[in-house]
Amino acid sequence: KFSLSYSALNEVLNAKRPITTEFALLLEAALGINADLLVRMQTDYNMQVARRNSSLLERLNNIKKIAAVF
Repeated sequence: KFSLSYSALNEVLNAKRPITTEFALLLEAALGINADLLVRMQTDYNMQVARRNSSLLERLNNIKKIAAVF
């Protein structure tokens, strides 16, 4: 039985809940939307969010400085 609550779908559509692999496969089975595409889109979104994270950017810059010494 396929069951998807309105609130879960609404949270995914409003970027409040990530698309998991399992969820992507459920959507593929129910709607014919390619699960691989959905997972790639989620990964792209995650990368965009991470690249805007100032504390992460600071850590990455520190790593780059240390790595440049070698």
